[in-house]
Amino acid sequence: MIELSALLCAASLGAMIFFSSIVAPSVFQTLPPHHAGAFLRALFPRYFLINGMVAGIAAILAARSLESTLLLAAAAAMVGVTYFLIPQINAARDRVTAGDASAKPRFDALHRLSVIINVAEMAVLIGVITLLLRSR
Repeated sequence: MIELSALLCAASLGAMIFFSSIVAPSVFQTLPPHHAGAFLRALFPRYFLINGMVAGIAAILAARSLESTLLLAAAAAMVGVTYFLIPQINAARDRVTAGDASAKPRFDALHRLSVIINVAEMAVLIGVITLLLRSR
């Protein structure tokens, strides 16, 4: 089960890197801003939720105290982003789009927080993969 947990972590990490470095930039380069925003609004909740679910499953499969705890914390953070942070980001972005310049700092701060959580998730996955494979 340790190997399957590590494989799930690696798959999730690969998907996160691909999305962050290829998909998101390509969307903004290819689609008009309004369409890019609509596409990413539909994609981001699924992205965070699926990665959170994978981390949760990997935690159960790892069945090791430290690794499981790290993965469960990462899973909780990703699910939290899905249900709490993304709606706030969208609301702030809607206010900015409607012409409320005072909402821009809030949008920027919330978006930055989502990026930090995403990077932290990647770091946790790298750490857990390393721990799991070293301890086999």
